[in-house]
Amino acid sequence: MKITLQILIISMLLFSCKENKKELSEKSDKKEIVSKKKEDLVSAGEKVNDLIADLTIKFSDLTISMRDDDTSWRDEYSKTDNIYETRKDTAVFYLDPGYSLERSFKIEQAEFDEIELYGQFEINVGIDTERELDVPFCLIEGWKTYTSEWTKFKVNRNDLQLPMIDDRTDRPIDFTIDELKIAVGKHCGPEWLDEIRNIESLDKIKTSFFTARYIYKIRAKNSKTNEIVEKFIVFYAPTSC
Repeated sequence: MKITLQILIISMLLFSCKENKKELSEKSDKKEIVSKKKEDLVSAGEKVNDLIADLTIKFSDLTISMRDDDTSWRDEYSKTDNIYETRKDTAVFYLDPGYSLERSFKIEQAEFDEIELYGQFEINVGIDTERELDVPFCLIEGWKTYTSEWTKFKVNRNDLQLPMIDDRTDRPIDFTIDELKIAVGKHCGPEWLDEIRNIESLDKIKTSFFTARYIYKIRAKNSKTNEIVEKFIVFYAPTSC
């Protein structure tokens, strides 16, 4: 699962190769999304209002074009040239290591002349292993999760940008060592559990807080009719280098 625009510093600080590790089971999940959802597609390479869009997100009531200078993620979509929605009003992307969230975007429908932009992030717990594995990290999904409050960003209507979302926070999720062991056994498997079964202190288990996804909310209003639409763009972070 994967995707991007600009370059380095923030990306590399936030997602070092040590942190960017994830259960590759997400790949099969993405195939399920592709097969079961064929509406509200995100297509590549269209021209919208004189802006050459690297990709265009087509909702039933709104079209969003985005620049994306790093298009390596498209290799996995060469057969369909599409990325699929998971919900009616949400576009989901899966990022590659070394990405940046920052990118410019544009709304095709000029009648939506009032734009508000919000961002939030979701953090999950992960555990490292010293075993020699292709991905020596297990993200414990479906367990304890921290979701931030929405942050409202300043918007320049003539130069719309998705800014980087600041996900810095101090220990956002609390858990006991017994809770962790149960979660590891359930979500990561018996071999992962065996590695920590006899450890009695959380300080001796290599856990980390991993930002699993970044969510942008675009709120567009037609000032003449007061019609409001809300769309979400979700970026899943990579967990392997």
